[in-house]
Amino acid sequence: MPQKTIFRQKAIMAYKRNMEKDVLPRLVSTPIIVCLWLMLAVFLAAGLFVWYVQVPTYVSGSGVILTGGDILQPEYGNIVGVVFLPADQSAQIRVGQPVDIQIGSAGMHVQSTIAQVEPGVMSPETIRQRYQLNAGDAALVTQPSMVAIIKLDTVLSDTTYAGSLLTASIQTGSQRLLALLLGSGQFLGSSS
Repeated sequence: MPQKTIFRQKAIMAYKRNMEKDVLPRLVSTPIIVCLWLMLAVFLAAGLFVWYVQVPTYVSGSGVILTGGDILQPEYGNIVGVVFLPADQSAQIRVGQPVDIQIGSAGMHVQSTIAQVEPGVMSPETIRQRYQLNAGDAALVTQPSMVAIIKLDTVLSDTTYAGSLLTASIQTGSQRLLALLLGSGQFLGSSS
């Protein structure tokens, strides 16, 4: 006599089918999944932002406002500033570039443009002699430099500001924000 089971044949088959199904446990709740997707979207948006945004790049240099009897005064008018820039920046400096000038350590800000770029790189001694720098101003030039002449367009008193030290920031181009953050502008699209 065949052995009888207390279960129906259909129930046994349904039980076997259910045992063969893959059941994944629910480890993470729905709000956490939504938050993770939102975080991913924010990171992607931030990545696109730092990839496409361009920030300006500047070259800074120190200089001096020349006195009224200087050789450059008749050519450019009343007030002329001379800025001494690092020699390795000579390829980036051109006539007409915008310059932000601060006169003195906490003095006034003046916007201007480069009127002339002296050809080549000059030695500190040549710069001291050509622009008749006094002992205090001579300390501005300690290495070979290039010279940019800036005509100060604002109405400044040449007797008041002559001989004043200035700090100039010249906008030379732009680079991607990502390159600025990573410090590798040559590979990530710096431009001028």
